[in-house]
Amino acid sequence: MRYRNTLLCAAVTAGLAAASCAAPQPSDPAGQAWSSYAVSESSLEFEYRSDWQVEQVPALANDPSGGVSLRVHDADGEVIAWLDTGIITDQVCMGMQEPVAYTEYDSQPMPELESGQGTSQRFVYRSVAPASGEALVTYAVVSAPPPSEEDAACGLFDFFTLTESSGARFAGVVRPDKGMDSAAHLDKASAYVDSDEYRDVRRMLVSLHNSD
Repeated sequence: MRYRNTLLCAAVTAGLAAASCAAPQPSDPAGQAWSSYAVSESSLEFEYRSDWQVEQVPALANDPSGGVSLRVHDADGEVIAWLDTGIITDQVCMGMQEPVAYTEYDSQPMPELESGQGTSQRFVYRSVAPASGEALVTYAVVSAPPPSEEDAACGLFDFFTLTESSGARFAGVVRPDKGMDSAAHLDKASAYVDSDEYRDVRRMLVSLHNSD
């Protein structure tokens, strides 16, 4: 099965984080201040916690029209999400190699984020766990509906369509703790949905919208 604008693997670039110069927005009910970041190159905008930082890194874009790559760091300096636009690539799914368990813990439509290809975008927090091997847990903005069992066996497609020619990624991962097996990782993923950090990550990703 062939996808358009599918997964582009990229290493997370480390470096000094550059904070947005946008003015802080009113605090949320818990008292945490939030700021707004304008991605002028892609006419996008999103909210993020004011004690987090947004860093612009060399763009991964392979669309001739260009794109931008950002990394969002939490208060401890860890990369908690990445945003990449201008992504074009092809991936072929060769079919199911072994059974997988696909789980969606949370999902929300994002009608304020438009696509040049006419898709409907949504936020999703989910995992895929093969019968053997390690589970993968991600939160992302996506265009695709929940995958079939065959599609889930190909891995998680954490991209959404953006322009007429390319897609984008606004996503992050929940990593296993050191020495944690796949079952314990999935338990961690299930518990994470009730955490304050997840609440803030979710708010940030869901806030992504067109600024023009």
